[in-house]
Amino acid sequence: STRITFFPVGNGDMTLIELDDAKQTKILIDMNIRESADDEANEDYFDVASELRRRLRNDSKGRPYIDVFLQTHPDQDHVRGLAKHFHLGAVDDYTEPKEGEQAKIIIQEIWSSPIVWRRADKRTGHTLCQDAKDFNTEAKRRVNLYKKAKKIGEAGDRIRIIGKDENGKTDGLEAILTEVDQTFTKIN
Repeated sequence: STRITFFPVGNGDMTLIELDDAKQTKILIDMNIRESADDEANEDYFDVASELRRRLRNDSKGRPYIDVFLQTHPDQDHVRGLAKHFHLGAVDDYTEPKEGEQAKIIIQEIWSSPIVWRRADKRTGHTLCQDAKDFNTEAKRRVNLYKKAKKIGEAGDRIRIIGKDENGKTDGLEAILTEVDQTFTKIN
């Protein structure tokens, strides 16, 4: 049956939805993987990274992957741990972990609102943490791949934009855009 896990991350959010479909699709909503949670000697934080990896499948090359990562907003407690635990960039550039390191998780498809791309505002003093900047770079990389190829990319290069952006910034992206109040039925 479909299962929802709310990881104990303290402040912030990290939720895994495991669908009861033939592919056993897994959707991760936000993440908050603290450095201290990776320290086995630290009992204050649950090791959510290891628990997440335990629930994932591996691709044909033995690399762990998540079908979808949905980022609700780019505050640190909703994107912390992205660069350390997830592969960013082209899947062809994936590097195997060194001895003693955990393999990075491939994100086959990202779901994101365009508002996260313009969340940083020097006028208001709102800055993005490094993981949020890395997320923005990866989201833009995937959008640019779509713009260049004019087709939905392969797993690891896909993105679904949730909601139109202002001033026509999402015009021409209809194949990867879901407007507010629309539904979609395909994942990855």
